[in-house]
Amino acid sequence: MSALVEILSGLGDKGPAAIVVEAQGKRLLLDAGGALHPGEAITWAAGLAVDAVLISHDHIDHIGGVAELPEQLPLYCTPLVAKALPPHRAWRPLPYRGRLEVEGITVTTGQAGHSLGGVWLHLDVAGGLFYSGDACFESRLFPFDTPPPARTALLDASYGSYDQPQAHCISTLGSALDTPLVLPVPETGRALEMALWLAEEADRRQLPLAIDPIIRDNLAALLALPRGLRRDGLDDAIGTLLQRPSASHPTLWLVSDRDDQPADWPDHRLLHTGYLTPQRCAQLAANEVLWQRWNVHLRASHLVALAHQLQAAQVVPLFTRLDDEAIDHWRERLGTRLTTQARLVLSSRSQGSAVSLFSSQESMS
Repeated sequence: MSALVEILSGLGDKGPAAIVVEAQGKRLLLDAGGALHPGEAITWAAGLAVDAVLISHDHIDHIGGVAELPEQLPLYCTPLVAKALPPHRAWRPLPYRGRLEVEGITVTTGQAGHSLGGVWLHLDVAGGLFYSGDACFESRLFPFDTPPPARTALLDASYGSYDQPQAHCISTLGSALDTPLVLPVPETGRALEMALWLAEEADRRQLPLAIDPIIRDNLAALLALPRGLRRDGLDDAIGTLLQRPSASHPTLWLVSDRDDQPADWPDHRLLHTGYLTPQRCAQLAANEVLWQRWNVHLRASHLVALAHQLQAAQVVPLFTRLDDEAIDHWRERLGTRLTTQARLVLSSRSQGSAVSLFSSQESMS
C-alpha cells in the first residue's frame, strides 16, 4: 500500500505537530498541535480536509489545535488524553497498547515513555510508517514499548544534538534543591516522575515539599492503570506519596505550569526543566529564573538507536531546527537515511525506490 506524507507543521523547528498521511484514498491527521507561545496562532489547519485525526498525547503542541477542527471529524485518543480535549468533544478510544482499524488503515499503538496516556503510532502502509509523537527511553515511570519495523520513521528530535543522560540532569538539579524553589511542570508528563524523585530528596534532606493536587490526581490515575502501563517496582512509592500531605510552608513546590512569573513567587525561585518560551529565555538571561533540563524526549543517540530498531530506510527528525549545522549533525548520525522533506511519497515496494521526494522547492533543506 503506497502512501503520501505531508508534514504540515513540526518540521524545521520546535513547533506544533500536524502530519497528514494519505493512503487508500483516506487522509489521517496525526496530532493537532496548538501554538507553544502565548499570542501565536496556528496556520496548518487552514483549508485542511481529512477523514480522521489521531492524537498521540495531551501536551499543547500536539492537542492544542483540536478546537480548530470540525467537531464532527472522528478523533481518536486514549481515555486519559481525552481529558484534555475541548469540553464535550466526541472521541473514539485508542488503545494504550494495541491495534485498531481507522478508515481501513491498521494502526498499532504503544507506550511512548513521555507522558500519562501518551502513545506512539504505527501505520501499516508502505512497509510501515512510525510516528513517535514525543518519546523518551529514560522515564522512571513511563515505559517505551518496542514498535514494529517501519520503513519510514518520523521521530521526536526535540533535543537536537543534545545527548546528556538523565543521571547527569538529576545530579545537576539535585545541587539546587537547598534553595527555595518552585518547579512548574506539565502536569501529565515529567511532573509525575519528578514528584517521586522530589519526595525522596525532600525526605533525605529534611526539606518541606508541596505538590499540586492535579499532579497527585494524575499519579493516582497512573496507579489505577494496568500494571504493565508503568515501570515495575514503583507502586509502593506512588502509594506512599499519595498519602503524604503537602507542607504548608514548603521549601520545594512542584506545580502545574500556569505560565508562572517570578513575581508570583516572591519567596521562591522559579526553576524550569523543559522547553523555554522566548519570555522565559529572556528571564533566564536576566538571572530571574533557573533552568535545568529533565529529559523527556529522545536524546540524539536514542533517536539513532530507535531508527536502527525500526530498520528504517528513511528518518525524518521532527520538532527541531534544521539549519545547515543541524543537518550536518543528523547526516553524520543517520547517513543516507536522513530525510528533511515536508512531503514524501512512500511506495509499497521494499527496494531503494520505496521513498520518492517532491521537488527541491518543497524541501526544508
